[in-house]
Formats: sequence, C-alpha cells, structure tokens
Amino acid sequence: MSTLGLDRSGNGNDFIAVNLTVSDQMLDSPTNNFATLNPLQRFVTNTQAPTEGNLKTICGSTNTANKHCIASTMGVTSGKWYFEVMIGTTANSHFSNIGVGNSSVKEFTELMNTTANSNNVPWDGSYGWGYDAYNGNKEHSNTQTSYGSQATLGDIISVAIDMDNSKIWFGSNGTWIASGNPATGANAAYTNVTGNIVPVVNTQDGATAFVTMNFGQDSSFAGNKTAQGNQDGNDIGDFYYTPPTGFLALCTKNLPDVAVVPSEHFNTLLWSGDGSSTRSLTGVGFQPDWTWHKVRSHAGSHMLYDSVRGTTKRLHSDQTSAEAVESAEGTVTSFDSDGFSVNTGSSNNFYTNQSGKTYVAWNWKAGTTGSGTTTGSGTGKAYSYSVNTTAGFSIIKYEGNGTAGHTIPHHLGATADFVIVKGRENTEAWQVISKAMAADQFIQLDSTTQQLSQGSYNMFNSTRPSTTVVTLGTLAHTNQNNLDYIMYAFAEKDGYSKVGSYTGNGNADGTFVYTGFRPAFLLMKVTNTASDWHIVDSARDVDNVIQNTIDPNTSSAEGSGSNRFDFTSNGFKLRQTSGSYNGNGSTYIYIAFAETPFKYSNAR
Repeated sequence: MSTLGLDRSGNGNDFIAVNLTVSDQMLDSPTNNFATLNPLQRFVTNTQAPTEGNLKTICGSTNTANKHCIASTMGVTSGKWYFEVMIGTTANSHFSNIGVGNSSVKEFTELMNTTANSNNVPWDGSYGWGYDAYNGNKEHSNTQTSYGSQATLGDIISVAIDMDNSKIWFGSNGTWIASGNPATGANAAYTNVTGNIVPVVNTQDGATAFVTMNFGQDSSFAGNKTAQGNQDGNDIGDFYYTPPTGFLALCTKNLPDVAVVPSEHFNTLLWSGDGSSTRSLTGVGFQPDWTWHKVRSHAGSHMLYDSVRGTTKRLHSDQTSAEAVESAEGTVTSFDSDGFSVNTGSSNNFYTNQSGKTYVAWNWKAGTTGSGTTTGSGTGKAYSYSVNTTAGFSIIKYEGNGTAGHTIPHHLGATADFVIVKGRENTEAWQVISKAMAADQFIQLDSTTQQLSQGSYNMFNSTRPSTTVVTLGTLAHTNQNNLDYIMYAFAEKDGYSKVGSYTGNGNADGTFVYTGFRPAFLLMKVTNTASDWHIVDSARDVDNVIQNTIDPNTSSAEGSGSNRFDFTSNGFKLRQTSGSYNGNGSTYIYIAFAETPFKYSNAR
C-alpha cells in the first residue's frame, strides 16, 4: 500500500489514498492487463454490473430465483490457463455455478445476452463445461454427473483449462477434485473442451449471494482472504494457490503473439474528391489486391476492383450487372505499393474523385499468384488466383463447367469460412456462404432477401467448403458452362478476422459479440428476414458509438442514424434495437477484421 498513488516520474505529484486498502491495488499495468468479468456480456435484465474492479458479481434483488450469469473479457483457443473463484461469504452464495463456455457459437451469445429470465447456464448446452457449487456435480450438455462435494461459504474453487488437449479440471480449497492432476493431464473433469473458451460464473437464490474472481490480479479476493502471492510459471500474477505446472494467468502478457499484424493486410482509406482527372491515393500501407470503393456523401454504386481480374474492371455489389470495363474514366488504373491510382475523367468522376464528395475504400492484401485447372466433377477449367495464407484471404478467377460437384481450389491452406461469388459475364446475383449458416443455405449480397435454401437453386451443391476447395452446384449464379466468375474466400485467423453469427435481443443493452480483437471493419446482415446488409468501420467512426453505416446492397449515401454499435477491445456491442441490427430473436451473420488484436488493444 505504501506505493499506491506515488508519482514515479520524480515530480512528486502523488495521489493521496483515501478509503483505499491494499486489496484495492491491482497488478494491471499499461503493458499487461488481466481478464475481468465483462459487464457487456451478462443476462441483460437480471444480472447486475460487476463490482470490485469487475471481479465480483452479486445476485441482487431482481429475480433472485433465476440465474444471474456473466462471462469474462478474455477467451482462449490454445494454451494452458488457470483462474480462481471465491464462493461468497453471504447466505446462498454456494448456489453458484462456475465453468467455461465456447463464445464462438451463436447459442452462447444468445444465452449470455438474454433479456428474459433464464434458468440456464452454458453447460446446459454442448457449448459449456461447469461445476455446480451447491451439489458438487459437474455438468456438460445438460447432463450432471457426480463429481465432488457441496461447496461451503468462503471456499476457493480452482479451474485449470488445457486447450491444447481439450481438458478442464476443477479444484476445491487447493485440492483437485476426483484425483485430478492438471500438471500430468490425469483425471480431467472433461476432455472435449473446444472453441473460443471464456470463463463464466452464475449466482442465484439470494439478494446478497456473490462470487469473486481472481484471474491473477488479487489473491485476497477484494480483501476477503489473506493474500498468498503465488505466481504462474512466467512469474506473473497473485494467486491464492500455486497454479499447476505449465498453467498461466489469463492476462494479455501471457496471450500468444499474433501471426497477423492487421494493418499489414486490411486497411480503410478515406478521401475527399478534388476533381482532378487522375489521382494516386496513398496511405493504405500495402498494395491492395481487392479494393472496394463507395462514395459516402452522395448516392452512387459500390465499385469493386481486384488485381486478379485486372485494372479498369469493376463490379457493383448493389447490382447484378455484368463486369464493366472502363478505361477512360471513373476507374482504378493501377494497384500501387501504398494504395491505388484512379483515372476520373471529366464526366464520370463521381465514382472516385468528384470535388465536394467524400469516399471510402476498404482494402485487402492477397499477393501470391498462381494458376491451374479446376477439379471435381465435369471438365476441368482454367483458373488463376492471388492468395494471402497468413491473413486467410484469396481471390480466384475461374470458368464454370455447368456440372454439380465442380470444385474450385482456394489455396487458403485452411477451411474457407466466408465466400462471395459473382458472375463476370452474366447478370446473376452475388452469392454468399458462411460457416455460420447451414451447409444448404446461401444469401445474396446485392439483395435484402433473407437466407435461402439451396435446394433447387444448387449454388454450392449444399456442400461446405473444405480446406482445399469450394464446391459448386449447377446454376448460372456460380457455375454456368464457359462463363467467367470471381470468388473472394476468407479463412478465420485468430486476432485478425472472425466469421460468426449472433442472436439479437431487441434491447438498447444489446447483444455483445466476442471477436478476440477490436474491430476495424464489420459486414453483417440479418438472415431470417428481409433487410439491408450493413458495413461499419473504425475509420469513419473513430469513437463510440459507431453510427455511420453503408449498405452494400444499395447505392444510398452513408447513413448516420441512432446508436448502432460499440467497438470494444474484444468485440462489438449492439446499441440499436431495430430488426436490421438487433431484433429480438433474429439471427445475424457477420465477418469482422481487426484494428488491434486483444493482446494489444484498449477500449475505445
């Protein structure tokens, strides 16, 4: 406590500690932040905001007979991790549940943002694994199994997660339950823990019932225990019990380094038109291989260019029209090392550089080029591509063969999670498939239409993309014989991109979606009803709330409406109640790209 508030600059501008104790001083620093409970991801109507630095959750007086669930701020997909939970010292605090959930699935997001009273926790489904402090049972997929003993008030529950081997253990007061041994991998409570795993706790059945978390920042549990000062193997943290060998505190310093620096692979460029006939636009930070333009201040079509089809060839996401070739004006004339150049001409410069108008371009890097012959059923056809396996993005130009089962190599080296296809020579719609939709579903980028069943449409042969190919059906939208097509394919990358879905709750305290990074770009659409697509980004809205939207399926100018989103250090939070963004019970798909990975990001 003697150092709390001291100015280490040497200028003597010290703070005076008033009504503070040692337990109020945390280990967080500008270079390392520990996980906490997430006030944005909790049962909306009956879970109070956490206290004690977002480490304590209390049942409260509202709907005490129901569960009061809240998740943590940090998720992991690999590595070995340890945290502690103190059962509260007040009546009924042992009516609590402790565990983890897979935040990647829609059902988790739906449950954790419910506005209705819920008696469920994530381990009531297949996406959660938990320990019931009241009866000592473990639970997964709504099946409770005898495991340990009932917890008592003040007990400390330890949790160890080995994501590399899909295991989880629970301990009580320093002893691992059921002879578990995380250090050796023996006798785990469960051996099927997968996904993006976040800690989750629940309180119930008493207005003052509570639990307090310790992710490594406070072994006194807000002054309720005598601090023990145990650290993990990286000499990080303040735990009550010593973490098992190899298990680490949930903090940013312990998170693995990211493989992708977002700004080197995606960037948004803004500019104001100056009316010049030619112009080089810089500031992207790399040569873009796919650049998507839109005039912001006025109505005008979206302009999509890529290096595989070549300069001067544009497509419009808001139209079904065939590819246009415009060499004289209103087009991209080169893909440059730090952006692109445009030839705006005298009459059609509205598209790219008209004086008095503002513009946006979203830019992706591919880079490694190649060509080959398509595979699967029917006659093999020529294709060419540009791919960025590091960032999970490829552009493929191919020729259709009219045969179901025609397969297009995407060269991502991982499963294609989000795919967009457009015919270059015909006037068919843009087709989109996502891993967040069923294998027999697709949706159209140029339309408000809800998701459709492939059925007789047979766009993608009702087959999910694999780690090597995208499979096509027979329709002209994706695979008419002898016609040319363009495909944009994306594979998720931790800390850089996220493909998923969420369920709206119709509340201003809207659904929170965990991405594992602070978003720079978000493309989303409701899938169970007709409505516009939306794009928001952190370049056009540098601060929360994010309000400026552009709709890929319309030529409308940028819209600036009521509160829509918050971009946070680890995801995005809905603030809009309309069905287009956050309708109660509606399902939405999205693809997001990072501004900053969570390891290095701060809240906006």
